Amino acid sequence: MENLTDRVLQYQRTREGLQEIVRELAPRVYSYPRRKMGWDEDACGDFYVFIHPRLIRLLDRFRDQGKPFESYLFTVLAWQLRNFARDRRQGERKWNVSLRLEQGAPGCEDPVDDQQGDTWERVWRVPGCFCQLVRSRADRRNFLFLILKCSRTVAWQSVGALAETAGIEEQRLRGLIAMLQEMRSRREKRLETFRERRNRAFALARLLETELKTETEPGKVTCLQEGLQRVRRRMRLAMQRMARVALSPTNREIAAVLGVPKGTVDSGLYWLKRKLALVYDPDNHRTA
Repeated sequence: MENLTDRVLQYQRTREGLQEIVRELAPRVYSYPRRKMGWDEDACGDFYVFIHPRLIRLLDRFRDQGKPFESYLFTVLAWQLRNFARDRRQGERKWNVSLRLEQGAPGCEDPVDDQQGDTWERVWRVPGCFCQLVRSRADRRNFLFLILKCSRTVAWQSVGALAETAGIEEQRLRGLIAMLQEMRSRREKRLETFRERRNRAFALARLLETELKTETEPGKVTCLQEGLQRVRRRMRLAMQRMARVALSPTNREIAAVLGVPKGTVDSGLYWLKRKLALVYDPDNHRTA
């Protein structure tokens, strides 16, 4: 059986077998950011959409110098991941700008800060300039993905306008949001559990700090200091676990409620973000 290096070289000579090679590379490319950076599924999907158009160029540039193709592949992925991670951090700032829709739009509520720091979640408003970006059928589909991604903070009074822009019935959009909220309920309970642990630890830490200020006996001071350290560790652990609870719907959950492949949601959100960044921040937008 031919190894991957032989098949890549055969493809370079005959231009045949591309689909089989890409199908074999896909899980390796998709899982690479998780192994190297600990990223979640959605970020891995974004990276795969970013790399996919470059795969053919990567195959063409490989030269057999005694090392397997896998070694060349992971060297390129490491370099591309560093660039992608840097651009992703910059892109989050641009994305925040694009989601801060126009101030003073009629009938809109003031934006609410997201305590989880998730760049996707914002209270939605639909100004005219943003609606003009959603023109084609693909744009409306991608916009629907974005609405569902932000469903945790969508204001119910805005659902009608959002549904009209996405090209679906308002009742259906409300039903989809309700389904995602139901999927999220377990994570909401988990977050509340960690929040209670953090609050109890914080209250106990303040109590121990107060006792330390008045305690003079060395033995009790040592005991209080050790207890305070344990409580602070408990509080930090609870906060770390809170930060890891993902409240926004995952791309897989959005795909499930819509009955579409997860990759469709990954690519739709990826290209919509790029389109918005290009319009809202054209000076700093750098094409891949």
